[in-house]
Formats: sequence, structure tokens, C-alpha cells
Amino acid sequence: MSTKYTTVTEEGKVSNSFMTGDVSYKKQTSDIHPENTLIKDVTFEPGSRCNWHINSSLQLFIATDGIGYYQERGKGMKLIHKGQVLTVLPGVEHWYGATPFSRFSHIAIITEIDKGKGIWLESVTDEEYNSFGKS
Repeated sequence: MSTKYTTVTEEGKVSNSFMTGDVSYKKQTSDIHPENTLIKDVTFEPGSRCNWHINSSLQLFIATDGIGYYQERGKGMKLIHKGQVLTVLPGVEHWYGATPFSRFSHIAIITEIDKGKGIWLESVTDEEYNSFGKS
């Protein structure tokens, strides 16, 4: 069996309807890519973050560069470091993004994309974003 390489099928900036700040992405595929799975390489510039949202299906994150934040509604904010893998279950309200001083990149593997795109909610406020480490 020969090695399979990924191919970038789409790339660009993510709309500020869903994000605060500068966020770019690349969608990727390969010959052995499962049909019902989406793979994205996403980069958040310092201070950038996504809105609160709820996924319709399972999402795996593999942190590839920098330091990021992750938070589930009603829980404390956590740091994400290069090499960490997160599993975000469907139906969990959450947000993620870069810290104020570091860009943050991750590979997102989203399964069962036929279940829909999820629900996008309100922006993460500056107060919420700047609350890391405050009790």
C-alpha cells in the first residue's frame, strides 16, 4: 500500500459572523479520507476566538502550534498547548481561540458531518475572554 497525501481543497479567512479577530483555515482531504468526516487546519492570530457554539457531532482537536484557550459554558477556561488532543462531544456549548499573546493553531477532525453544522451563538465578550486565571 502506498502512502496517501492530503490535499488542500479550500482555504481562506473565517467570517467575523462566527469569530472575533483574524482566523484562517484550510480544509483538507485525501484518497482515504472518510466521506463523512471533515479535516480543517485552523489558525487564530493573538486575541482571536470563535463565538460560543454547539457542535452537532464529535470534534477532535489536535493542537499544533502556540497556546490557546478552551471553555465550556459554566466551567473554567483551560489552556491548550501544542501536542494536546481535545475531544468535544456533540451538544456541548463551548468556545476556543488564541491567547492575547500567542497565535494558536489546531487540526480539527469533525465526524458525521451529515448531522449538520451546529449552532452558532453570541460572541465571547472581552470580559469573558480576559477572565483567565481570575476567580
